[in-house]
Amino acid sequence: MDKISFPARSDFYGHVKARINQYFSENHLSRKGDFRLHLKTAIILSIVVSAYVFVVFHAWSFWTALAGCAVLSQGIALIGFNIMHEGSHGAYSESPKVNWLMGFMLDLVGGSNVMWRTSHNVSHHTFTNIDGHDVDLFSNGLLRLSPRQEWKRHHRFQKFYFFVIYGVLTLWWVTTRDFEYFVLKRGPRQVQRALPAIDAVLLVLTKVFYFSFALVIPIWHHPVSSVLLGFAFTHLLLGLTLTTVFHLAHTTENVEFPEPVPQKNEIQKEWAVHQVETTTNFSPESRFAAWYLGGLNYQVEHHLFASISHVHYPAISKIVREVCEEHGIAYRCYPTFWSALAAHGRFMKSMGTSATASVQPSLVITPLQSGGLDGCEQPGSSPSLRPVSEVDSKGLRAAY
Repeated sequence: MDKISFPARSDFYGHVKARINQYFSENHLSRKGDFRLHLKTAIILSIVVSAYVFVVFHAWSFWTALAGCAVLSQGIALIGFNIMHEGSHGAYSESPKVNWLMGFMLDLVGGSNVMWRTSHNVSHHTFTNIDGHDVDLFSNGLLRLSPRQEWKRHHRFQKFYFFVIYGVLTLWWVTTRDFEYFVLKRGPRQVQRALPAIDAVLLVLTKVFYFSFALVIPIWHHPVSSVLLGFAFTHLLLGLTLTTVFHLAHTTENVEFPEPVPQKNEIQKEWAVHQVETTTNFSPESRFAAWYLGGLNYQVEHHLFASISHVHYPAISKIVREVCEEHGIAYRCYPTFWSALAAHGRFMKSMGTSATASVQPSLVITPLQSGGLDGCEQPGSSPSLRPVSEVDSKGLRAAY
């Protein structure tokens, strides 16, 4: 598949970058993480270590161990949201070595930072919501995550089972995915690559490290069946947490799924505009969401300025929203986590109906009107959707 390009240019990105630069300059702030992130890192790592020690050495019953596994799953999710993700984008620190170390946390909990930097930083952040190029839309046909994807009969039921798929995702990551992509060259083309020898050795060593702590040591202290059940339960909650949060930003009913111009393989809009129109925020007024999710409820800001630490997203979101309004660009935002989750559920349902199987018009979405919450869509409201193509537009409007 040929590489996609973004040849279009506008004043939007230059304008928003200038405003963001002005904000940091006037307030004498570093763009990277500060004491708030460092303190959060200490808290998160303490949670993970404490939960692990409790589950393996101090749980006095199966149910208390299972409760500990639940806490452990969220601790690992917090590492992903706040530490690893920040480091992999170079946003944790001014020091590249510190950023690499923070990104390497993924390897210590069973993943691969090399795979992440390829699939997430390059594929997802460059080609957001472009089917065949954004790895986050790849599900090997199990789910239909874009109106551009082929509809299959089993997609009628995805509204019932997509959370199950989300739940097993990290279990697949830590067991087979990295080897499938790197060694067997299976999966999306974007992540098929030859590993340098040192990275290959490191991948094997970190997998050994992870499974030693995740399975071998616990088996010394608990029955094998209990350990395997706890391991699966931990990953079920972890996968469900991580995958749901990431999908709320890009696979909801009000974002765009652009298609490249045939033959040219070009997206008609500037890259920065493309990022805004394929992304949505949620829960902007929730300090808990911002803390817990590492600013991933501010995905618009993250996609435009991934190298800026998430501790600054609440402040710069106001600037980004203002510039979007000045340029007539839709700034999408759901007021709560639950409203975004409901929108994702409706989207998954619509993608599973045969009525949308062959309907792939581009959507022109007008900017959201601010309501009681600053810049956010209010419950029960929606932006106006105008299909460029009128093919079965009635069915499409009903689905959305």
